[in-house]
Amino acid sequence: MDRKSLKFPALEAAQVIPVLGCRNHANVARYLHSLGTTHAYRVLGGILSSSLLVNGHDHQNTNNVHNEVWMCLNRKPDPKQSMSIVQNNRWDIVDFIVLLTVYHDGEFDQGKLEVRVAINSTKYASLDTIDRFSKFILSLWGLRKDKPMYFKGVEDYLLDSLQGVKFATRIKCLNYAVDSELWRKSFNPGSFTESQIAQKLDLHMSQITAEDVNTIQGLNVIKYDKGYLENNCPTSSCIRRASDSAPVSWVVCHADYQIGALLTVDDYRSRGLAKFILQDLGNKMIKNFAAKMTLLYDTLPAEPKFQLQMITELTNINTRRLFERFGFRPVANVSWAECTFEAAKLPGISKPKL
Repeated sequence: MDRKSLKFPALEAAQVIPVLGCRNHANVARYLHSLGTTHAYRVLGGILSSSLLVNGHDHQNTNNVHNEVWMCLNRKPDPKQSMSIVQNNRWDIVDFIVLLTVYHDGEFDQGKLEVRVAINSTKYASLDTIDRFSKFILSLWGLRKDKPMYFKGVEDYLLDSLQGVKFATRIKCLNYAVDSELWRKSFNPGSFTESQIAQKLDLHMSQITAEDVNTIQGLNVIKYDKGYLENNCPTSSCIRRASDSAPVSWVVCHADYQIGALLTVDDYRSRGLAKFILQDLGNKMIKNFAAKMTLLYDTLPAEPKFQLQMITELTNINTRRLFERFGFRPVANVSWAECTFEAAKLPGISKPKL
């Protein structure tokens, strides 16, 4: 890691250490899988969709995507033993694990930063954990020269605890989840086939392509970056008109294995198309997850435990009802948020000197 990585905020927050190397990333991923919480799966999904398990670092030059994993400890570590914490599975002293994703065209501190966090608990974070999370976020703010940060599906109570935060955008959402086994049972085998939609509506199943990105970006409530949508085309499902190949219904698997961007255009609503694309994407996600998990285990069950998740706006009642029909249940209040920081409103905490 060079100066443009996150080494410097780690020095400011002495209880924060980086995760380096394939084996250590694999250990973290295995632990997140065993933890099994929705926030653990979000960070796990981001690790699996990156190249951290293969290269030990992640810099995807095609789309200028850079991922780093950091851990905050509940005590100050011996610098010589920081990596042995992961190697020896000392999870008892880990407070939370953060996945940081940067989309950039040059310097690290100029790119778009996305933050995802997994609290090392099956319950809510303690007050001490919340305080350490706030200080870590402040360190990032100092490193990035006051550039905004984006929180992707972070629990509301964590965001509400951040001092001095000004939200440029904050979409209140519900995080839904269902175990893959229960999800499969929610579909009647053979009920939804491509031949049925082709015969009835002159449509066919496909996936999103780069040519569809402008349409999707224009119609979806959350305005995803074009580059982000293009990057996630391979893990998407789409139904098209046979006559002109125009997309009429689509859904995307996000970089952290969240189902999102679900939409059917007005003229094709109330025809059950969402069921087709959800089944298609869910099958892709379960298969892809199992393939990725072979990087973590020598012996793996035919279908490892997996949790499908989706995040939707609180006000999107129709989508919430749709997912509930397939076994999804609300598990957390979360937000998609863009924020900036106001130093004058941070009593007792000074901006880090880099």
